[in-house]
Amino acid sequence: MYWYNPTTRADEDIPTPPNDARAIEMLSGHPDSDEFIEEYRSRRKTQGIEKAMIIMGELFYRKHNPAIIAREREQPLWVACSLL
Repeated sequence: MYWYNPTTRADEDIPTPPNDARAIEMLSGHPDSDEFIEEYRSRRKTQGIEKAMIIMGELFYRKHNPAIIAREREQPLWVACSLL
């Protein structure tokens, strides 16, 4: 699973947690863990573990990196891709 870990604020490529208890353990130990876990549990109502973790990570990536998101809004994706 490739995701943004909000507890370390870093992208990681790790095995998908085998169960909810392990996923919640991975999100624990940070001052904002309650918020991370609440969002994870909300996503788990309709998604599998891997997808819930990825979506939750993306949400917090956007919260932690507002300048990057603002730049993406200013430049359409097709423009950014054509620059590659």
